[in-house]
Amino acid sequence: MTPPGPLLASIYGLYLLAVITPGPNTFIVTRLALSATRRHAAWAVLGIALGNAAWLCLILGGVAVLLQQLPGGMRAVRLLGGLYLIYLGVKGLYSARTASRASEAAPAAAPEKALVERALAGEEDRPFRSGLFSSLTNPNTMPFYLSLLAPTVASGTPLWVRVAAAAGIVTLAMAWYGTLAWGLSTGHVRRAYTRREPLIRRVLALVLVAYGLRLLVTG
Repeated sequence: MTPPGPLLASIYGLYLLAVITPGPNTFIVTRLALSATRRHAAWAVLGIALGNAAWLCLILGGVAVLLQQLPGGMRAVRLLGGLYLIYLGVKGLYSARTASRASEAAPAAAPEKALVERALAGEEDRPFRSGLFSSLTNPNTMPFYLSLLAPTVASGTPLWVRVAAAAGIVTLAMAWYGTLAWGLSTGHVRRAYTRREPLIRRVLALVLVAYGLRLLVTG
């Protein structure tokens, strides 16, 4: 088993790259920061954090306990999780190579547009609900978290490691989206972020592939 320190560091590092890569949550915070107020964006951040916490409790609680009771369940999770992360990484590399500059500037990916549009309906009146809805209904959240956290749900992993993994992820989410909500109020931050977006996408894709291969090798 990987020692707790390196394991948590790898989880935090990969999640940080994932959370700064534009998606539905980023789109909602961006829209509110630019079209409403910083306070509206902050409420959306709280909703996103609560949604993430709910997913983490489900995966590290109920799903982990269930998988530990199934023969070969944890090995299957690690193998499937590794394949899923490699798939996301390869897809990300292809998307970063073929997407136009204009499409890259739009934070939400094409398959998620309908989800984002539903969440944005009345977002300025109910920003907390919009953030929570976006976080809970994103179809990529559960498989990504299950893949990312697969090493922590293995039997024998101390409970504090799971708690630290979940707490760290929620903290990183609040820190990043909070920074985004504040920073997008200033034009130069938004421009700097947009310029570096293609590089962020490529780095994340490569890290996903590497982490996925690691899960397959150690599975």
